[in-house]
Amino acid sequence: MIANAGLVVRPFVAIAFLVAGLVLLRRLPRTGGLLIVIGAGLFLAAEIYGVIVLRPFVGRYFDEDWNAQIATVDAVGSFGLLLCGIGLVRHAFMAPRMA
Repeated sequence: MIANAGLVVRPFVAIAFLVAGLVLLRRLPRTGGLLIVIGAGLFLAAEIYGVIVLRPFVGRYFDEDWNAQIATVDAVGSFGLLLCGIGLVRHAFMAPRMA
């Protein structure tokens, strides 16, 4: 049950990061927002591919190709989240200071 909820929630988290990155692209400097958009795009693409193509085959025999694809999808999704985190930190440090 928890695994199924995780599969459903992760694409929505990616969409939330994508929307946040697009909002931050309107502010200067734009590098943090751009990193968030790129990272969210990678994360969303990996999660959609994982949900639509790979995850429905949970009941089948897990061959080596399937395990390699799952590892690749997880690596791309994790790299996308890393880029989102770097973008958030970049934006936080480059944002104008409030007096």
